[in-house]
Amino acid sequence: MPYSLFEDKIAKISPQYREELGAFLDFLIFKQEGTTHVVAMTEGASLPHGARRRAGGLGGEFYMAPDFDAPLEEFAEYM
Repeated sequence: MPYSLFEDKIAKISPQYREELGAFLDFLIFKQEGTTHVVAMTEGASLPHGARRRAGGLGGEFYMAPDFDAPLEEFAEYM
């Protein structure tokens, strides 16, 4: 099917359905590539083909107090 027919058909649908069409096209590309893992498809962010996530990617970004598990004074009467 020529691209001009696709353009004509896309121009006839509402913006809401265009977003759904984009998601469906992402699905078809995913299916065509035959990948074995799922990667969230968000605009502007993607992992290279075959890349895997690793635990600890945000190491050093959060601080947890040493007494994190200590009982809170506010709940002393319930303990």
